[in-house]
Amino acid sequence: MSAVAQVELIQFGNIMFSSALAFLYYDHLLTSGAEVRLMWCTKNRSLSKYMFLFNRYFAFFGNMFAAYSVFSSSLSISSCQSLVLYHQIFMGLTQATVACILTLRVYALYNHHRILLISFLGYILLGLAATISFLINNHSKSSNITYVNPGCRNLSPDMSSAATVAAGWEGILLIDIVLFALTMWKAHYTHLQLVNTSRIGVSLFAVVVRDGSIYFLIMASLNLVNIITFYIPGNVNGNLSAFVGCLAVTLMSHMILGFHCCYQSIANVEICISLESRN
Repeated sequence: MSAVAQVELIQFGNIMFSSALAFLYYDHLLTSGAEVRLMWCTKNRSLSKYMFLFNRYFAFFGNMFAAYSVFSSSLSISSCQSLVLYHQIFMGLTQATVACILTLRVYALYNHHRILLISFLGYILLGLAATISFLINNHSKSSNITYVNPGCRNLSPDMSSAATVAAGWEGILLIDIVLFALTMWKAHYTHLQLVNTSRIGVSLFAVVVRDGSIYFLIMASLNLVNIITFYIPGNVNGNLSAFVGCLAVTLMSHMILGFHCCYQSIANVEICISLESRN
């Protein structure tokens, strides 16, 4: 790779990673008020709340360490190799966390069907284990990672390794598609029931389906683009992963906050109706 190409690769990688961090932390600031109101100022101890906090703050603090590997001006080559491995495993754990939350949402829609939960969580854990195993094995053989002031870079991307990493993202896309299909099927079935019983109105189920559809359309499109970049040599090779990962965390946070906001609104309405009926 020529010196000019190396500079372009470094600049593009810095731009994409900086954009991902700016998006993640700016949205965190914008939604901090809703988080305090819906999560910290309530006595709710649901699994949804704990998953929200883990997803949100695992990405919040984990990306700080990832930023250290990209922007630090005092690293050795051995430190670079360890930090790059950490960043790759961190992205895998982030995506697995988001996939688990999506699975729990569908699990709730299907009346806590245990086979569905075990099947999807097993698939996610096996995929995560395979990805981490490959990354560790590839890390011990890789000699392409080097220190370029500032930060650590892989200036000679291996296309065969990139294709294997892409397989992990393809697995995420597959599970997104299957979970979305299950959500749509449940939505269709529930709609028929509501029509037959002449029930109308907005429910928590409708919120879950709406938010899930928006999440799928955005993330499936970006995941597909990200996967394609792994097969294209040049500046874009894998450099969209950080942005896609941060966006997935952000959208999931919005989905859970939206659900809790709707739940709180419905609960308040029910309390008002109960008080009025007593009077």
